[in-house]
Amino acid sequence: MILQAKHITKSYYEGTEETRLTVLDDLDFSMKQGSIVSITGLSGSGKSTFLHILGTLDQPDSGNIIFKERDIRSFNESDLAHFRNMNIGFVFQFHHLLPELTTIENVAMPKMISGKSYKESIRASEELLESLDLIERRYHYPHQLSGGEQQRVAVARALINNPDIVLADEPTGNLDSIHSKELTDLIWSLNERFDTTVLLVTHNDELAKRADEVYNLMDGKLHKLNNK
Repeated sequence: MILQAKHITKSYYEGTEETRLTVLDDLDFSMKQGSIVSITGLSGSGKSTFLHILGTLDQPDSGNIIFKERDIRSFNESDLAHFRNMNIGFVFQFHHLLPELTTIENVAMPKMISGKSYKESIRASEELLESLDLIERRYHYPHQLSGGEQQRVAVARALINNPDIVLADEPTGNLDSIHSKELTDLIWSLNERFDTTVLLVTHNDELAKRADEVYNLMDGKLHKLNNK
């Protein structure tokens, strides 16, 4: 298993136990290398919270996250930041591209953060954009790109450090049906070409059903819906 969550519990409350809301309740989960897994559920069910915990953007109240047999909850903040940058690619509903940077610079940014030179990072970004048919947009700024192009650039940025796993939170949620299909096809293509492990949180039933495994998050627990 590339990723395991063991006994994850997460609650939110405002001052008193009476107002406590448990969104993740002693939850267990695991993923195989190279698989695509989707998680569905109602708004507010805790899907994004769970994804953020798996990606170390948030911390559970209790439980452990095991990545390739390493307990990442034991990492300090510096180690976590390095781990997150080098091993996990994030794709969100809103692309969060930096408006003052060109496409090629936005994609190169995580590699520069990892310590690589500007020249090396730009070269790697250019190669990736070429493989994703985005090379003609490399000098465009985000506002000059379509919504679908912006999200594809966000995917490229998530892949620049060759992460072991991509965590995607409603990646098609802000796209029309045509661009949604294009992005979905891109994700599956990347999985096939690079054996990239992908975890998708989505409201899109058609997207969810394409995954190798589908789970529904309800009442703090994950319920498996299929097994191909």
